[in-house]
Amino acid sequence: MHSHDDAPARALRQELQARASQAVLERVSRDNERKDIFIATVAHELRNMMAPLDAALEILERGQSDPDLLRRALPVARRQVRHICHLVDDLLDVGRIVNNQVLLDRSPMLLQQVLDETLAACEPMFAERGQQVGSRICSEPAWIRGDALRWAQVCTNLLHNACKFTQPGGSIHVSLDVDEDAHQAELRVSDNGCGIARGELEAIFGIFRRERRATRGQPGLGIGLALVRRLVELHGGTIQAESAGPERGATFVVRVPLMARAPRAAGQGIRVGRPLNA
Repeated sequence: MHSHDDAPARALRQELQARASQAVLERVSRDNERKDIFIATVAHELRNMMAPLDAALEILERGQSDPDLLRRALPVARRQVRHICHLVDDLLDVGRIVNNQVLLDRSPMLLQQVLDETLAACEPMFAERGQQVGSRICSEPAWIRGDALRWAQVCTNLLHNACKFTQPGGSIHVSLDVDEDAHQAELRVSDNGCGIARGELEAIFGIFRRERRATRGQPGLGIGLALVRRLVELHGGTIQAESAGPERGATFVVRVPLMARAPRAAGQGIRVGRPLNA
């Protein structure tokens, strides 16, 4: 038999349980809403990609005897097919992240080499928007045990993110440093773009969350940063976003452990950074 003194404690437990249940329901509701938005975004992106492709195919059908029409239509069709392939890759990565199925092929790799190659590959993207991009890559080798393809994906996503959220003509800076005391490499990608609100600095890494700062007309599903975080964490690293607020730029900081010792055949030179399109 319970005494009357137990009544307040029971009431408090019931209230706490009710609040916890309500919080779970609200979280599930928010997650479902984000998934619905994500699905709608996928449909919208696919439709936007298919329309120019359909128009290009129609031009090809009508312009078989017109070389000029063919020259204009083929690049459009090729570009849209690449966009669709990229979208499908993003969708596959969503499934891997949600189901914890992201696999790594880890081996000794030089982070400078991956970053330098990624910067070179992204140069046309920055040039198209007239953005000034500079880099400062330390001369001390940053050897890590990682998956080079996945690290290229990390670097590419961060650079695409900076390009997307920086206005045409804006500035982007990339740096890579080695912290011997902490025994880690630190990669920074900074821009002077539209910035991030304080309350969004952690939320932007959510899997089904598109950034509120997204610029008009910019394609994408909003999963790039979620994938970046997962890949960095699988390598034992961390990533954080920094920003003084809207319209004040943003910086993404990646830290990853270095190898205990460099591989024996590690004598290649390292470029220490330069303006890409100054």
